[in-house]
Amino acid sequence: MKGAQLPLAVQLRDTANFDSYLAGPNAEAVQALRELRQPVLLYGPPGCGRTHLLQAACRQHGGSYLSLADAAELGPGILDGYVRAPGVFLDDLDAVVDSRAWCIALLRLLDTLRTDDRRFALSAAAGPERLDVVLGDLRTRLSQCLVLGLRPLDDAQRAQLLRLRARMRGLDLPDEVIRWLLNTRSRDVNSLLEALELLDRGSLSARRRITLPLAQALLVSADGRREPG
Repeated sequence: MKGAQLPLAVQLRDTANFDSYLAGPNAEAVQALRELRQPVLLYGPPGCGRTHLLQAACRQHGGSYLSLADAAELGPGILDGYVRAPGVFLDDLDAVVDSRAWCIALLRLLDTLRTDDRRFALSAAAGPERLDVVLGDLRTRLSQCLVLGLRPLDDAQRAQLLRLRARMRGLDLPDEVIRWLLNTRSRDVNSLLEALELLDRGSLSARRRITLPLAQALLVSADGRREPG
């Protein structure tokens, strides 16, 4: 395509695969993305794993991943570079669908992907009927996807996820540390996994296994470094 822009080279997270995602109440969405027999639109609140699942699907099926929240300032012309991708995985639709120019570019891209029978999956903060989409035809296209809402994990599932991710890092994470994390840290998954990464680095640096006193010392120290002044 004349004048088409090259797609952004977005690095997928190392942990973004289906094995590292605790499906919990979202098993249907995981299965749909593993198979990707039809276009999928995921929606749900922050921390429910939309980005993780889109990147996992991109890794499994091949193609290109793009966060539209990150690309918004580049303008809709950036989508020209994805027209010939073998698969397209677009995150954060809600960041751009209030723009007519972006809606037109998205409509063209999705129609091309459907016509060529290529795989794609999308994510947004809400379902199509609740998105602020300024172009009715795009809302219709989004509604034609398999629309699946993701639900957040409960505390027992958050604990299970922490154990899973700790095992993948080769860590022995005591139950008392998990309980302390759930009782004292923000319960959103991203914050908990960030805390786990800090514990991993800190225990490696200290050459000590993770205990509750060590976990408390490491995270209190990290919180102190983040405070202004």
